[in-house]
Amino acid sequence: MEIGESVVRTVILHQVGNRLREEPLLLADQCFGITESISNVILSGYLQGIVSSKNQYMLSHESDIALNEVAHHVSGFFSKKDSFVELSKKLASHLYASAHHPNIASGDLFVILFEQLKVDETYKSAIGIYKSESKQQYLSARTDGKTQQLEISSGINPDLIDKGVLIVEDSETIYAIDRLSSRTKYWIDDFLKAKQIPNETTKSTIAVGLIEKVRENIESPIAQREFCQEVVELCSGKEEVVSNDIKDISEKYVSSDIWDAELDRIVERKGLVNSDEISISTKPLQAKLKKVFNRVNLGHDVSLIIPDNLLFNDVDFKIDGKTIKINVILENKDG
Repeated sequence: MEIGESVVRTVILHQVGNRLREEPLLLADQCFGITESISNVILSGYLQGIVSSKNQYMLSHESDIALNEVAHHVSGFFSKKDSFVELSKKLASHLYASAHHPNIASGDLFVILFEQLKVDETYKSAIGIYKSESKQQYLSARTDGKTQQLEISSGINPDLIDKGVLIVEDSETIYAIDRLSSRTKYWIDDFLKAKQIPNETTKSTIAVGLIEKVRENIESPIAQREFCQEVVELCSGKEEVVSNDIKDISEKYVSSDIWDAELDRIVERKGLVNSDEISISTKPLQAKLKKVFNRVNLGHDVSLIIPDNLLFNDVDFKIDGKTIKINVILENKDG
């Protein structure tokens, strides 16, 4: 998506309190007048600040995506059933109803109509929804003759998005941010009901988690080493590998149920779009696997960190009463 030619068509602001604390929902009836300077600030902050692969999500629903409230309301605007003001009020009311915890902060809700976003050589419109829960303090200098004075003002910083989402016309992919998600997760989970599309970092993290789980379930340290070597060989000389190829290797050593159960657990815990097969860039994957594979579980709750220039070959335990003797054989990688 290209945003260089994008423009801000209109903006409206609603005030959304926390209904559990009996704070009001204040809905505006009119949009702001937009100057060129204000438009430039909004574009550089609220638009450029959210369009990134790490912020890609998809709206979802337990049974039917058409029942997702945000998707339903935005679709009504793009199909010209609702006006922009009507859309913004419905979104604000849905956000107000989505507060299920008294700690959710009240804030200003901006709804913005962007136009001329270029997607696959076609110009599209997009709806931006941004909730500001924190105000920034700014210093400004005022000069009156020879007298200088510093003043403090409070305002919203568009370059620091608290909560935001950009929904592009006719696109399944949305862009979402929740900078304060450690406090409450209602923006992504309850308001948007969105699932994250794995980016390169997330995909390599998923792959490493699956590989570690498989290795944990291989009893023999020798078989663990062989499994690790096969995975390394699979990645060698390639820019990408697919997860199913790693899964095929794992099934030589453990049941496929282990891989499938761990994948389901990771997808659920991280709130990801479920995908049976993902393409993974080998460079970040190999960097993470290097740290994982250097740690070898010898058995009997004993682990060993292997230097980069050595390979684990074999281990022998001799248990005599309270004494345990461990004989570890390592190989030099260079022979």
